[in-house]
Amino acid sequence: MTAANTSKAINKYCPRSGKPVSENSLTEYRGLTVGFCNPGCRDDFARDPNASAKDCAYFDVLIKELDLSAK
Repeated sequence: MTAANTSKAINKYCPRSGKPVSENSLTEYRGLTVGFCNPGCRDDFARDPNASAKDCAYFDVLIKELDLSAK
C-alpha cells in the first residue's frame, strides 16, 4: 500500500525535486505521512525506502526538527 492514512504530509516540498508535495503522492515513512511531487517518486520510495538514502535523510531531519520522533 503506497497511500498514507492521513492527508497531511510532514513535508511541504518533495525531497527529490523541491516542488510542492502533491496530494496524490503521499506514503508512509517511520509511521508518518510523507509526500512527493508525483506518484512516480512516491512509488519508487515506497518500494524500498532503504535504497533512497537521501530521501530518508531529508525526512529524518524533518522528524527531528519537528520533534515527531516520539509520535
